Amino acid sequence: MVKPLIVVLGIGVVLGLPTEGLAQIVRAYLSQNEVGLNRQFVLNVEISGTQQLDQDPVLPDLSAFAAYLGSGTSTSLQIVNGRTSMSLTVQHRFQATAEGTFEIGPVTVRAGGRDLRTEPLTIRIIDGPAPTARSGPPGANGTIAPEDLFVTATASKPRVYVNEPVIVEYRIFTRVDLDGYNITRQPGTTGFWVEELADSQAGVEQIVRDGRQYASAVVRRLALFPTSAGTKTLEPLTLETQVRVQRRSRSLFGDPFGDLFGRSLFSSRVPVIVGSNPVEIEVLPLPEAGRPDAFTGLVGRLEISASIDRTDADTNDALTYRLEVSGTGNIRILPDPELRFPSDVEVYPPDVSARVEPTEDGVRGSKIFEYVIVPRAPGQVTIPAVELAYFDVDAGVYAVAASDPITLTIAGDPVATPAGPAGRLRTGVDLERQDIRFIRIAIPGFRPVGGSLVRSAGFWAVALVPIMAVAGAVAARRHQDRLTGDVAYARRRRAARLAKQRLARAQSLRSPDRHRTFHAEVGRALQGFLGDTLNLPEAGLIRDEIRARLTSRGVAPEVIDAYLGCLEDCDRQRFAPSEPDTLAMQAMLTRAGQAMTDLDQAL
Repeated sequence: MVKPLIVVLGIGVVLGLPTEGLAQIVRAYLSQNEVGLNRQFVLNVEISGTQQLDQDPVLPDLSAFAAYLGSGTSTSLQIVNGRTSMSLTVQHRFQATAEGTFEIGPVTVRAGGRDLRTEPLTIRIIDGPAPTARSGPPGANGTIAPEDLFVTATASKPRVYVNEPVIVEYRIFTRVDLDGYNITRQPGTTGFWVEELADSQAGVEQIVRDGRQYASAVVRRLALFPTSAGTKTLEPLTLETQVRVQRRSRSLFGDPFGDLFGRSLFSSRVPVIVGSNPVEIEVLPLPEAGRPDAFTGLVGRLEISASIDRTDADTNDALTYRLEVSGTGNIRILPDPELRFPSDVEVYPPDVSARVEPTEDGVRGSKIFEYVIVPRAPGQVTIPAVELAYFDVDAGVYAVAASDPITLTIAGDPVATPAGPAGRLRTGVDLERQDIRFIRIAIPGFRPVGGSLVRSAGFWAVALVPIMAVAGAVAARRHQDRLTGDVAYARRRRAARLAKQRLARAQSLRSPDRHRTFHAEVGRALQGFLGDTLNLPEAGLIRDEIRARLTSRGVAPEVIDAYLGCLEDCDRQRFAPSEPDTLAMQAMLTRAGQAMTDLDQAL
């Protein structure tokens, strides 16, 4: 009871004390006057005599030597010798982008109906880390120095070939009390095929960097596959963090607002924006010398295995020929292999499934092609070996992976093969003709003419209309209440309608010169339908997480593979160098619509 009473009395006394510095005074200062290239610095704007501004400070143009990351605010209240003073500090965080000595012009602040201007400042940006000086502990008085909280982006290799994976890790380092963070801007990855990698070292680590100890955690890990040669720059990833700072106040009572519940009453959370450094990657073209004709564009290592469900069969039997390609690299972009089947074997288009497993060093996985083949003639039939060429980065040469040939023993009588090229790919069973039309053989039913009113359909229709109307109104009201109170139900109900609207927009973009926008819109339709159906945010949906969630709901693997295949094809076509024709784009629309229909029925 004593301590709360002291606190209440202290508050009353403070409110009665005269305040100092009612006239607003503004000053600007830098967290450090010398900063390393690509390092961060803070331009602080402090306004004394107020804790509220008429409008945000107007900053000079710093774009010639710095990139703006974001801002945060902090307030201060001090009681010294019976006088109360207050101030507001706005922290603008930048990242140095050019070397040299630069002048930062005045900052204009409007407070209390007056325009105030700061004195100009000078900053020196050098190539390399700059020495820093500290006047207090990390986070003191709400000031977060750049060396106390920052994000780094590290590439596993500075130089790679086209389609060779490079691992980029985004990691946060902090010496302050961090409450949490969220990503406000994703890194720019234009010109790359992206695979999200699981973090095998989840959690916070203690790391010593530049002689200081930090708490550190991985924010994102990406495997990037460049799709073209040249110098690529990954734009920074930006985080908004919540930092807990302690407000210390000196007063006649020592610390009257002190620790009633084990924490100072002046403790608060301050939003701080931090961004990673940009990453520059040099992408080399694949060598022309020694490039085989069967080159797939894959960079990594491949293995091929071929199998068939049985080697002894009769003519007209349907057999399943399975071809599995596994290894490292971007397996998803692997095209269908070119198969040379014998002329007396009819082949149907393959069912394709892909499995990708992110690893510590990149991505490995497998792609399976299953063909239905029908032998039409007896005898020994040999399915030749399948060859796929790839570029082996470790050896620096092109290599060829090949399957083993398979020999079949076919019994029975020859069957006439439908007209067409030998070993052609069929699209399905053809209906040649209909010689006999359907004959109605059922005897029509007879009913009596006339009858009582009670037995008539009109009577019961009129009698049941009020009951059905009431039931319909109750059902509609319950449906509306559920739409209002159940977000997941509301999103599920609207999923199909929104997907149709997006596909309709994509239909209007169906022309070769707009194929990138077209495939982006189809991809948004697929992502949106999935997010609404599963009640998940559309942004940041990872393929492996999607597969795990759908599998847990009992969705068949082939439905999942078809859906993810559409998503992957949309992503690939957005960065494909060639332009597909309108028929291929229409086929993509049909596939996407069917994939959504199948998924909706499975759920």
